[in-house]
Amino acid sequence: MSQALKESILSDNNLSHRSTKFSQTAKLKSERSFNFWQKSLKRSIPIASAAIALSVSVILPSEASTISYSGDTTNAPTFNRPETEGFEGGTNPPTSLSSNGTAVPYYSQLFLVDTTGSYDVVGSQDFLGIQFLYQNSFNPTTPLDNLLSGNDPFPDEGTSGFSGLNLTANNQYFLVTTGFDNSNNSFGTFTNTITGPGNITLVFEPSSISVPEPSSIASTVAFGIFGSSFILKRKLKKLKSVN
Repeated sequence: MSQALKESILSDNNLSHRSTKFSQTAKLKSERSFNFWQKSLKRSIPIASAAIALSVSVILPSEASTISYSGDTTNAPTFNRPETEGFEGGTNPPTSLSSNGTAVPYYSQLFLVDTTGSYDVVGSQDFLGIQFLYQNSFNPTTPLDNLLSGNDPFPDEGTSGFSGLNLTANNQYFLVTTGFDNSNNSFGTFTNTITGPGNITLVFEPSSISVPEPSSIASTVAFGIFGSSFILKRKLKKLKSVN
């Protein structure tokens, strides 16, 4: 056999060996890539579940039995408040209008409860404060309508509120904070605290804050995770076809 023929055969063998080795290396890389994406997809499932759980746990309202808010009746709208049973000797609920507080500033706060039961309201004012509670609606031009209770003061000056209010779930209640008479000592800052067996929600009108529903946020998170999983599946399918 000639030397040229031997060299040609040897060259062909080397080329075949390199081709086989390259093919095996490419296959190994492909398998590693496939295993990587497969593991990534498997890992994404518990992470996705945790993400949904975390999102829902953050956005769902917590069960709170106490809530507080503050306000200021300085330069607030005025009304002729109902007569109270404190210094004025009226009835509770009031049935007539006050002759002392004919133009007193007021602050009305709408709230709801999700559990029927007994609730307490404690208000702290830096003025001679009075509280009134209305159900369903409050109209300052007809302050005796829908009036459930009035208190002046409780238990002493600078503190007014209610004890043992029987509130019904999902009804609208309006807590009106106002002053005793038309003097400069009948308006200012205050803090009200409502306590009871159920979740208490303050409603501000008009609301300047828009909070997405828990279901909407959870759906958005789930859709994003589904999209990521779909991309991973396409990559795995492509890798399989290469193999």
